[in-house]
Amino acid sequence: MYRSSGITVRELLDMDGMKEAKVIAGKQGLNRVINKINVMEVPDIVDWVEEGEFLLTTAYPIKDELEKLEEIVIQLNKKSLAGLGIKTKRYIKHIPQNVIDTANKLGFPLIEIPYEISYSTIIVQGLTEVVNNQTSLLKKIDKIHNKLLNVMLNGGSLEDIARALYESMEKNTLAIKEYVFETNAIFCNEHKRGFIENILEEESIKRRKYGWENNQKLTHERTKDIIDGQEVNRITIPIYTKERDYGCIYIWEDHKPVKSVELTVIEAATPIITLDLLKKLSVFETESKYKIEFFEDLFSSDVSRHTKALERASYFGFDSNLSHSAVVISIDNVYDFEKYGLETSNHLHQINIKLLSIIQRITNSRDKKIICGNKSNKIIALYGSEHNADAKKLRRELINFTDEIIKHAEYESIHKHISIGIGRNYNLTDELWKSYREANRAIECIRGKYDKKIIHYDDLGIYRILSYEELQPELKQFYREVLAPLVKYDKDKGTDLVETMRMFFKYGGNLKKISDEMYTHYNTIIYRMQRIKDITGTDFEDYDDRLNFQIALKILEMLEK
Repeated sequence: MYRSSGITVRELLDMDGMKEAKVIAGKQGLNRVINKINVMEVPDIVDWVEEGEFLLTTAYPIKDELEKLEEIVIQLNKKSLAGLGIKTKRYIKHIPQNVIDTANKLGFPLIEIPYEISYSTIIVQGLTEVVNNQTSLLKKIDKIHNKLLNVMLNGGSLEDIARALYESMEKNTLAIKEYVFETNAIFCNEHKRGFIENILEEESIKRRKYGWENNQKLTHERTKDIIDGQEVNRITIPIYTKERDYGCIYIWEDHKPVKSVELTVIEAATPIITLDLLKKLSVFETESKYKIEFFEDLFSSDVSRHTKALERASYFGFDSNLSHSAVVISIDNVYDFEKYGLETSNHLHQINIKLLSIIQRITNSRDKKIICGNKSNKIIALYGSEHNADAKKLRRELINFTDEIIKHAEYESIHKHISIGIGRNYNLTDELWKSYREANRAIECIRGKYDKKIIHYDDLGIYRILSYEELQPELKQFYREVLAPLVKYDKDKGTDLVETMRMFFKYGGNLKKISDEMYTHYNTIIYRMQRIKDITGTDFEDYDDRLNFQIALKILEMLEK
């Protein structure tokens, strides 16, 4: 805070006690900030000075070795001092030209102070102004903090927070972009809004491309943008915690330059904004948790639990007069806590939150009743529609809805982790458990077989039958009788007889195509087919035998998954 609440060298020279002082070198550094004033009357002063100090000296310690002054200037500049004020005429008559040249090159202010000006006058006036600035800064920070706290305590939105900051910046264009729910709050002249929205979108794309870990900024960053044909300075201030970034505050200096004091006030306000976003995220997660409890009761075969769910339906935006389809989003390949530990748990949590916020954004853009919640590694959504809705149109809507989820997930770089299953549409609430079960079955069947992220239950074909829990014991027995001996033979002998049979059905029994596909001699394929007949006792000329074998292969695929 104190580095930004001092006074500049230029402001020090404007004080009454410094009117007669002259800038000998380093004019380009007159905006360096002074937060302390010190006196140099020992030769090893460089070891004791700090960043932001303005040093006063008569050059007495080096009056007989004036050539050391150039190295002292270099060292003081390295330590980021604000400047050096030298009293001439008593111990040294003038400042050597090589020292002036070095100071000019470094942009390090060298000030010639008249002999009659006392140190005490400079120190008292300078430090009084520094203290006044610091007091003013503390008041501004306190004022903006109180304003933001009042906004939060009154349930203010991100837009209310942005408005409070915008007013404190004296109407410089200001925007807040938060990454939790991907919302913007923009305050500017209306004709600039389109430009600002495009800039925020470009910044979001950069963030997703390069990632927070690679782009983490601990302080503000200055860049330039073209807005309405004009080049405008932009200040980007990150809103973050150690674990993640929550967004950014953007300020454009299109009305007036932002002072360092004002910038410090805004930076000091970011923890409050983070706290507000965390509060809203917590509320969002809590609502999602209760929705899952509602879903569990709604899908329950227990009449009392189902009735209880319907009694609470209005709290969750569920309309029992609509028909519904269940959509289940499964988060895969990120949860093996015993192997990967808490870090993976956090990763799963972040994906959950991103998916929930994606669905929330999509829902806000559609005139549909969609409610969702997350349960461990699944997001469950109920898609509401009118009872008389056209079945084909509704199916297209559901596919479009889930396609949009995948597109947003690609944008967030989490699409590789998810699979989406869609259940059938049911009019009666006591049949919704069927849609939920169908969506889960669709996901189970999609894993490892289809090069798809989305599948509707109706597209499963024979897997609709094979996926029934009640049939599993019989299906496994069927597999053991028909195909298990061949699987065991492959395992024991290292052969590819099962894969050969897959190719047999894929190419309709065309042995030449099987030979080409497997890069295997035609005679070898003939030999393999005979071995398969011998091991399994299957007659592939018999329709029923062929069908049984093909179904057994489908069961094997499910067992492998």
